[in-house]
Amino acid sequence: MTRICLFDDVTGGHHTSYVSGLVGAAFERGDYVLVASPEPVVNLREGAASRWLPVKATQHRQVITARRVLSSVTRACRDDDIDVFLDLYLDKSIWTWPVEGVRSASSVHVLHHAHHYVYGRGGLSDPMKSLARKRLASFVQRGDMVAVHTSTARDILSAFLPASHIIRVGYPVHVPEGPVATEIPTASPRRQLLFVGQARAEKGAEVLVSALEWLPDDIQLAFVGLQDQRQRALLESRPAGHRVTWIDRFVSDTDLAGELRNADLVVLPYLSGFGLHGGASGVLLTTLAHGRPVVTTSTLEPQLPPEHKGAVVVEPGNAHALADGILSGFAGLEELRHQAELEGPTFVREQHSFDGYLRGLLNSVEG
Repeated sequence: MTRICLFDDVTGGHHTSYVSGLVGAAFERGDYVLVASPEPVVNLREGAASRWLPVKATQHRQVITARRVLSSVTRACRDDDIDVFLDLYLDKSIWTWPVEGVRSASSVHVLHHAHHYVYGRGGLSDPMKSLARKRLASFVQRGDMVAVHTSTARDILSAFLPASHIIRVGYPVHVPEGPVATEIPTASPRRQLLFVGQARAEKGAEVLVSALEWLPDDIQLAFVGLQDQRQRALLESRPAGHRVTWIDRFVSDTDLAGELRNADLVVLPYLSGFGLHGGASGVLLTTLAHGRPVVTTSTLEPQLPPEHKGAVVVEPGNAHALADGILSGFAGLEELRHQAELEGPTFVREQHSFDGYLRGLLNSVEG
């Protein structure tokens, strides 16, 4: 039995389901789990094999408060004889770690996006990026490991960290239980596109709304997820903005599954800039897990199953090309659906399971 600490002091977005999935995987292994998080984990069974340590939720700029939170967690790790400390959000915690780290346990830091370590690509200023590099290198020098989700992120870190201390393991998502086949609506007057998540520029939301102008009027678009209101207003002001509906709130996994089932095509028109920082697309993986056909760009193509036949891939940043890709998807929708249902869930089970993810993190420090 391995005694594990899972630490994440952020709420919202992917954090809750991510931590919950890792807790479930740890229980399946028979490990002890100390969960340090602002919110309780639904499937955490407190008792001899687990404990929840409530911590204050902190934001990126609350460095002093976050340091205090982390110090309280490291003390708890010593009390609980923790073997492995899994820091699940290095993107923020990079600035809060003490010089000595967690002396009583091996540590793995999970980095979701590497843009803070790439010069000249937005985010932090270059002097701050140099400082972030030095700080992360000091973690490795004391023996810590760093985990990333994509080959791009691994290559970015390899420029200043030894490869032996970087591991790549596919971002985990749940695959729905039972068959994923969709009931195809009959006599529907509209064809439905779905965009999941915040309509950020790097995700190609503006390109997608522009592409609507080149598509027949019966093709409608829905954005699902909590939005930045300025960005939403910008998209609503576009000529095709009236053809967009908004579910502008955080949606549960159950609600998202319903939206995925009801959509004909999930469209993820991510721009090339998204791929430069090595982030994994949890939305794409969730779409694959549900066996849904997708129209996306070459930016996300490396994250698809090899030679995936359930997706249409177009060049990023081109509204005309995106419109053509969507029309191509509708033209071959029956076969696209079939291949998505056949290939997507299997790929996620094999490459992006929580069990495999946790095993990869632990193996990096256990040998």
